[in-house]
Amino acid sequence: MRIDQTRVAIRQRTWLDNLDLALHFIRMNFRGCLGAAAAGAAPFVLVNAVLVAAALGDTLSEGFEFDMFFLSTLLVLLEVPLATAPLTLLLGQVMFVEQPSPGKMMRDLTSSLPQLLLYQVVLRILPVVTLPLGYAIWPYLNEIILLERNPLVSRPGQLSTRKRSSLLHAGGSGDYVIRAIGASIISLLLIGAIWTASVMLLNMLFGLQLGRLGQIVLFQCTIWTVVMYFTVARFLTYLDQRIRNEGWEVELALRAQRQRLLRQIA
Repeated sequence: MRIDQTRVAIRQRTWLDNLDLALHFIRMNFRGCLGAAAAGAAPFVLVNAVLVAAALGDTLSEGFEFDMFFLSTLLVLLEVPLATAPLTLLLGQVMFVEQPSPGKMMRDLTSSLPQLLLYQVVLRILPVVTLPLGYAIWPYLNEIILLERNPLVSRPGQLSTRKRSSLLHAGGSGDYVIRAIGASIISLLLIGAIWTASVMLLNMLFGLQLGRLGQIVLFQCTIWTVVMYFTVARFLTYLDQRIRNEGWEVELALRAQRQRLLRQIA
């Protein structure tokens, strides 16, 4: 692994630049991103479809689409950290290697799972309290847990996950809240556009009129598609935050130089 040869240039970018770069990053790694996204989201698509269908009953009532949107969004907000974990781990690898290792991803996920469940599942049982923490105050908590893998309790020379998150996110709460609002608006527009286009294409090309369950499944696929796009964008803004706060590009250059010197000595 050559840590000075990343798949995208390590430099500061604006949030809008990262939204655009996310599309190019997905295009360059489409098969891997699709597989990791499907592995994480597919179980939740099925579970949510069953839950939403059971909650809404057997008929297509007048407010069916609004109720479907509300229930699906609530479920997805609670499930995002677990569902996006495989994609986040993949992104961490493809930055440095062309062929990610599924075995390493599984080992990293297994070792990170206790903290992921604690911080991103248990604490979200009270969503009114914890959703702002996860999405607007500590937006990069998943990346810290999955990619940096700090211990739960501080050790000599190693920060705990909570302290590491506080350090990385320090002084940026205002920007994070603004980005969260912007991401919410863009997400709503994307979901509406993809949903409307999908329904129209299915009707015009195949003559399909989706029933209640079909609409629920299609909407789940739509909302998870947007979630996975913003997962890539969030990963890129996490890198940008490390560059701005910690000079990460300098650290990579120094580590790469150290590797070269060790190879010459050997």
